[in-house]
Amino acid sequence: MKVYVNGVSVIGPGLNDAQEAQVILRGEKHWHNEEMHSLKPTMLPSNERRRTTSLIKLALQAIQDLLRDYDDLNTLSSVFASSDGDMEIVDKMCTALADAERLVSPTVFHNSVHNAPAGYWSIAASLRGSSTSISAADATFMVGLMEAITRVMTEQGVVLYVAYDSPGPEPIHAKRPFVHPLAVALRLGATPETGVLGTLTLKGETEKSLTRCRNISLEPLREGVPCGFGLPLVEALCRRARMEVDMPYLSDKTYAVTVSH
Repeated sequence: MKVYVNGVSVIGPGLNDAQEAQVILRGEKHWHNEEMHSLKPTMLPSNERRRTTSLIKLALQAIQDLLRDYDDLNTLSSVFASSDGDMEIVDKMCTALADAERLVSPTVFHNSVHNAPAGYWSIAASLRGSSTSISAADATFMVGLMEAITRVMTEQGVVLYVAYDSPGPEPIHAKRPFVHPLAVALRLGATPETGVLGTLTLKGETEKSLTRCRNISLEPLREGVPCGFGLPLVEALCRRARMEVDMPYLSDKTYAVTVSH
């Protein structure tokens, strides 16, 4: 069964707004590693926004840009995917627990769970739909996408999928180095909306090489952060291309997704 992609959003360095990102993803302009704008997702009340971290703001900004023209937010199901979660928070908790007093800030503890971004999103959207948060190392983008597509097929509704990762501080960075922060969000549905970008079909496991970005300048982003492996798929959608995209999957396999229209 085909699943429709009715919207995409990409947030990262040099990809600060939807229009800029679309031009680069269509291959009309080279990507450059430029400093990201300050992220202030207005979908959250200011009191809640002050408690968030840079990773949570990254995920919420991608969602906000994707759903500006969508009215019925509280009925959406959602899938959140992050390979390693909020490494900034992990570092703060480990540092606190290594101290003699072992005092962990309540806000830090509150943000330490893997589904914290999904929780803030549910507050912002008064969410009634189901939500899942996933982590699968370098296979995270594909595993999360599979979950989101399966949910569309079984529920026959609209599903928000957002994958996001951000570099952690030292010494975590030395062991799990991410070069750039990045978030990729897709609005998936069982039926096409106005402006539909294309369709996705799960094809299956392969042993093929990973699909590279058509816009070669984006390769540092694809290779520099786990959710970047989804960029060739987003490129294909933005270019209205028909192709097979191979992404990292479990047990050192790749998994193929067919993009069509």
